[in-house]
Amino acid sequence: MIGQQIIQLHEVDSTNNYAAKLLSEGKLAHGTVILAEHQTAGRGQRGRNWHSVGSKQFTGTYFLKTDFLSVDHLCYLNMAVALAVREMIQSFTKRSVSIKWPNDIFIDSQKIGGILIETNWKNGRVEGAIVGIGVNVSPIQSVAYATSLSEIAGKSPEVWTILDLLSNSMNGFYTTLLQSDFELLKKQYESFLWKKDEVITLEERQDPVPFQGIIRGVDQIGNILVEKEGVVTVYHNQELNFEANYATEKLLK
Repeated sequence: MIGQQIIQLHEVDSTNNYAAKLLSEGKLAHGTVILAEHQTAGRGQRGRNWHSVGSKQFTGTYFLKTDFLSVDHLCYLNMAVALAVREMIQSFTKRSVSIKWPNDIFIDSQKIGGILIETNWKNGRVEGAIVGIGVNVSPIQSVAYATSLSEIAGKSPEVWTILDLLSNSMNGFYTTLLQSDFELLKKQYESFLWKKDEVITLEERQDPVPFQGIIRGVDQIGNILVEKEGVVTVYHNQELNFEANYATEKLLK
């Protein structure tokens, strides 16, 4: 069961790094979750570093066995995890919680959580995945477009409440992954895609000229499909900039 074995730390550079160390020593079992009150060198997408401070953020890392997945199906692990984190956050609010492709969690145009998945390769196979999850519990003043559980729920949930809800959701979506029901995961993932079927402003990172596009979904290996002037283009991770659509002021509940 996911989340049954818990390792709790006061301070660590990164829960993902700590998990990788345990894994290299053969000391990490499937479903183990590592929690930290403080992270001094947490990592996000595109190599960004961030610090977590006690009750302000939920920071945890799960280790999941993935040796039953082919390389072409690894994107469905990301979908399953994103759906689980979204479901946990949704349990605290009636507002719409969405997944900003590929693995950030948003409410309206504000970020509330993020995911970083690092795969473990052995003898040419993906044996497992180190899944880092960060969720804002209290307001993060240093990020203009961030929101938090306390802001959407009216109070700060306990870490153990968050962990129980998250682990239950992880178990459910991981079971779907085990059953190879990839079409179901893709359908659910697309149904919660942030800004799907809306006209939004985007930029290609290699050619940062703003253009109007419409997110139409994802393909079978997790790339995003964007319609521009009637033509649908496939974009890989980190090829698009969405920041023109982020909220820069706190939104009302």
